[in-house]
Amino acid sequence: MAKDVFDSSTAIEIRDALNGVLLNSSRFNWKLYEAFVEAYSVYLNILFKEDNTSKDLAELEKIIRKKIGNIFNTKFRDDNFITMLSNVVASYSNLAKVTGFGKIYQHLCNLWSVWDNDFVEPLRDTLWRTPSYKITNLEKYSLFRYYYDRTREGDKNNDRIHPTTPLLIVYAFINRHYILDLLPEISVVGNLLRQGFDVFATDWGTPSAYDKDLTIGHFVNSYMDRSVDLIREITKSDKVSLFGYCWGGNLVLIYAALHPEKVKNVITIATPGDSSLDDTLLSVWTKGMEVDTLLNAFGNVPSTLLNEAFALRNPVEYSYKYPHFFEQSHGLESIMEFLATETWLYDSPPIIGEIYREFVKYCYQQNLFIRNKMMVDGAVVNLKDINMPFLNVVAQRDDLVAAPSSIALNNAVGSVDKSAIEFQSGHVGLIIGQRAHQEVWPKVGDWLRERS
Repeated sequence: MAKDVFDSSTAIEIRDALNGVLLNSSRFNWKLYEAFVEAYSVYLNILFKEDNTSKDLAELEKIIRKKIGNIFNTKFRDDNFITMLSNVVASYSNLAKVTGFGKIYQHLCNLWSVWDNDFVEPLRDTLWRTPSYKITNLEKYSLFRYYYDRTREGDKNNDRIHPTTPLLIVYAFINRHYILDLLPEISVVGNLLRQGFDVFATDWGTPSAYDKDLTIGHFVNSYMDRSVDLIREITKSDKVSLFGYCWGGNLVLIYAALHPEKVKNVITIATPGDSSLDDTLLSVWTKGMEVDTLLNAFGNVPSTLLNEAFALRNPVEYSYKYPHFFEQSHGLESIMEFLATETWLYDSPPIIGEIYREFVKYCYQQNLFIRNKMMVDGAVVNLKDINMPFLNVVAQRDDLVAAPSSIALNNAVGSVDKSAIEFQSGHVGLIIGQRAHQEVWPKVGDWLRERS
């Protein structure tokens, strides 16, 4: 009898969840259909205008991309679209939970975590990377130290003063750590090493479902703090300079506010600050996201969801970049750079559930971080407690973290010595762009050298 009641209630839950998926998917797909129909009509209108005969193909293509891109950008900011996007994610998550697929996903994640950390990660850390060695493992997290032969003949940096303060690079949880060491020619790590810095780096690894309850506080007050102490012990340095990319910048700011006595300098790169000033599509969607249902089903945030969100925010460029790149002739170096960047973009790990919840709710939806009201392990993170030199590097064309959101950090931190470098590039271009390596990173090195 009890079994019959259980089966009946489960069947009802599955039926209701499936109805929710069908209803929300239909509404969401209709919104997508409307956007694509409008974009196609604009495309046809531009294509067959009489004055287009005076324009060459490249100019016409640029006009079409811009106008269609503006349509998607406007449509995808609509409040109804954002609500439907959140609802469709929640309904699929609910279906995954009641059918048991969410649990299956978590078990598969455990297997993937072992495979990825033990077998794939060593390849990531070796192929085309700056030479490094692993100092320690803290559970799945690793701390690396890079090395560079400064005695090479012809090294133009041999006559530079080599700073004694070590530098710890802290990455975000969204993408793999190797973006700052993508290829030898466009490696921020290599650039800093050639300038004479002693560079260490975090690698958060691939989380499993067992990690879903780990918090920002655990990473800051356990992993990062133990790493900083270990670096200080190895290098005999009293303090460590911190360098954070994207959400990694938030982590180093939190650490510097809670442990200022151990930090020499803070550098943030394309880091979100004031979410009320961030109007990028991903930020707008994140502010409207209902995260609890998603995490209750899957534990961690599936990497496929992140990749689909990245693709959806700009479908024109997503569908355009591949044929546009391969229809032109490129040298081997250019092809390698393109393929390496694309590999990194979709080589996304799951995001630890509780950390995602904290970032979304505290930093994006409630904007507590910039308002000095965010709690980490029971302590208030007050950015005014950051008193060491601070450098904020901002990408002015960043479509993942709006420049005004990043710039707001300069007013928020308490440092007397604080500077900003604003550069005309996108979020990733700031890291891998040739011009950025010629103009931005030497300035970062000079700033850091003067304060080491």
